[in-house]
Amino acid sequence: MSGLPHIDNIVFELTEACNQCCRFCYNYWRDGSTPLPPPDPRLVRRTLRKLLSQASVGTISFSGGEPMLLRNIHDLALRARFKGARVNVLTNGGLLTEDAIANFKSIGVGAVQIPLLSAEEAVHDYLTQVPGSWKKAVDATRRAVEAFGKGAFTVLVITRVNAPGIPETLRLIDRLGIRGVMVNRFNLGGMGLKNLRELELDRDTLHKAFADVESFAAAHPDIRFVSGVCTPICVMDPSPYPHIQFTYCTTDFTRRPVTVSFRGDVRFCNHSPHVLGNIYDRPVGEILTDPEIIARYAEIPDHCRDCKLLKRCNGGCRAASEQVFGTFSRPDPLLKI
Repeated sequence: MSGLPHIDNIVFELTEACNQCCRFCYNYWRDGSTPLPPPDPRLVRRTLRKLLSQASVGTISFSGGEPMLLRNIHDLALRARFKGARVNVLTNGGLLTEDAIANFKSIGVGAVQIPLLSAEEAVHDYLTQVPGSWKKAVDATRRAVEAFGKGAFTVLVITRVNAPGIPETLRLIDRLGIRGVMVNRFNLGGMGLKNLRELELDRDTLHKAFADVESFAAAHPDIRFVSGVCTPICVMDPSPYPHIQFTYCTTDFTRRPVTVSFRGDVRFCNHSPHVLGNIYDRPVGEILTDPEIIARYAEIPDHCRDCKLLKRCNGGCRAASEQVFGTFSRPDPLLKI
């Protein structure tokens, strides 16, 4: 890989299609207004080959849409592994069969992440809008734990709908053997904008939800909890939750995950709708070092300019601001709560 730029972490979106229609989905293309194109395995393979010819990649996470809709996903994972990348799969679990897991394990896939939204089947299925999705997610989680051990992860997306049941959900996650949980508060975008009134977290509900997670995390030190959606510190101070690792979003492209779609579009992250460039037009290394692009993401929101916590917080999820306000120069829309 000598001579190629190195990118630590890439989220590779294999398709926009999905077999669920989650009410909270932040994918900018998922607003329910137009039909989604079916997966294009040939284009995905060509784009992955192009990407891996332009950069060495530390970790590549297959995402979507639903990546398991790609019938050649195991071939894609094998290609990435041959190029020296670690591979993770971010899936809703609905298509994660025993054979699929066995193939991933033999290839050397390092981690599988599956959402589990509630201990109550009806609540989980309500949020995904697919009857039977809870049972499939639970079964897939069991299989993933058996195959990957600590490489099996759960993501819990906290909305107003499922927040009251967090303690029971965490007890289920513990019983399933999961030892890594990503706790993401509802973040604005995509389908979530249509369902905002129902799903939006007020500050009291947000704090209570994380207090419930903190209480469980303190009692279960063998389980690692990470808050994966950066939240403005002025909205939620992380100090009362020492057993949860809070992440914050850097705008430094050398230290952050970037997203590449199956079409070759490069974006700041998988929440951002703004295309920085396309790897079929310019190498990914050139795109990420373009001075104009770097300047765009160096903007400081006026609201945050004098804040002493700016370097740590960076205004929260400003990719959500790109979806809601059409600009990166405003802080997280959560500040309006």
